[in-house]
Amino acid sequence: MSNSDAPPITKSAARRAARKASAARRLAAKGGSAPGAPKAAAAKNPAPRTGDPTARAAKEAAKTVRKGPNEALIAETILRLVDLRGAGKTVCPSEVARDLGGPQPEDWSPLMQPVRRVAIQMVKAGQVAILRKGKRIEDPDDFRGIYRLGPVAAETDEA
Repeated sequence: MSNSDAPPITKSAARRAARKASAARRLAAKGGSAPGAPKAAAAKNPAPRTGDPTARAAKEAAKTVRKGPNEALIAETILRLVDLRGAGKTVCPSEVARDLGGPQPEDWSPLMQPVRRVAIQMVKAGQVAILRKGKRIEDPDDFRGIYRLGPVAAETDEA
C-alpha cells in the first residue's frame, strides 16, 4: 500500500499518537511496562519505606502547619502604614495583609482575619481607629462589613 492509498491523518490523531508514544517512553524509562502489556501482580502488603529520607520529609511536611506573621509584626505593619499614609488618611486592611503576605491573593487573603483581630486589639489599646464610612466605630467588638484603619486623632470623611 502506498502513501497515496492511505487515508489522511488528522492533526488531532497525530497529536494523540505522539502523546501515547511519549507516555510509553516515559513509562519504559521508569522501568514500567508498555501499555497493553500484562501487569505483574503487586504485593498485597509491601514493606513500608521508613528509611527513605524523602518519605520522612514528606511526612514531616504534612505535619507542619503553615503559620503566618505573629501579632506583633501585624501590629507594627498597621502602625507603619497608618503613619506613612499621614493625618486625615486611612489604610485598607487588605493593604496591611498584602504588605505582609505579598501580591498573590492566595498569600494575603488568609491574613485578613488576623489583621482584623489585631486591629481590634489596637483600637482597645488606643493605638489606631477603625472607621466605617469615614466615622469612628462605637464598639470594636461589634462591627460588620468594610472598614478602614486610621490614626487615633483623625476622623475623616473619606469612604
